[in-house]
Amino acid sequence: MIELILADSADMTLYRWIASALAACAAFGAVLSLRLPLGGMIRRQEEDYSAALAELFLFDVKPRQLTYTMFGAALVVGFLVGLFVYQSEVGGWAVLVAAVFGTVAGYWVPRLAIYVMQRRRRQRLNDQLIDGLVTLANGMRAGLNLVQSMKLIETNAQPPISQEFALMLREFEHGTSVDEVMRRASARIKLHHYKLLFAAMETARQRGGNLPETLDRLGESLREIMRLEEKVRALTAENRMSARMMGAMPAVIAGIYYMIEPDWVQTLFDSQYGLLILLVAVALWAGGFLWIRKIMTFEI
Repeated sequence: MIELILADSADMTLYRWIASALAACAAFGAVLSLRLPLGGMIRRQEEDYSAALAELFLFDVKPRQLTYTMFGAALVVGFLVGLFVYQSEVGGWAVLVAAVFGTVAGYWVPRLAIYVMQRRRRQRLNDQLIDGLVTLANGMRAGLNLVQSMKLIETNAQPPISQEFALMLREFEHGTSVDEVMRRASARIKLHHYKLLFAAMETARQRGGNLPETLDRLGESLREIMRLEEKVRALTAENRMSARMMGAMPAVIAGIYYMIEPDWVQTLFDSQYGLLILLVAVALWAGGFLWIRKIMTFEI
């Protein structure tokens, strides 16, 4: 009897080693099969981050570092969310879905931070544009050429517009033509008002004319456009606030129900189907919020 037990134990140990070896081979094969698509995805992410970091003038941050941070944040957030759901003692499918949801959310955290920084910087560039036009026009009226007038903006203006014109001047000093410098700046800044400015300046330089007067007329047009944009924001402020309130209502209603009957709300977190319902509700809430935001965004 003892010999049979020992034999069975040895067989089980052998089976476990074989199963572990097969699992390791399968994992190794999966890594090899995912190497090429994963490498392509990493390269695309690095290209996107490289353009974003160049726009933000964050030259000390490497795109690869940011890419690894993004994947690390995805794994960490996914693990933490899965661990939190696992502590609720629900089914394995709920833990898996929660981990996937957390991984996707963590993946977008660095991209969201970059997007917020880009949006704030572009807004500041738009706010500084009129003053920059006035500086350019006054400098050229004082007898300076275009490059010398751009130097005034670099010296006297505040970032980020001073950074953009400083980079344009460095490119000009390294042998790039003024027209090419303006084209590169237009592609880098990615703002409609600046594209209009550089296109008008390039046209005036190529076809001749009074460039200071062109800048003055362009400044008046941009002032009117900005006035209309502010008017649209004021007219849609009530609707945008309503959209924010509607977006906050699910959390508010859940809090009210929790104060009235905590067991009802707790059931959503303690059961597998409740967590799935919560995940679907969050996905629908995010989609509806982005849809309303898209509807309320106007371009003039």
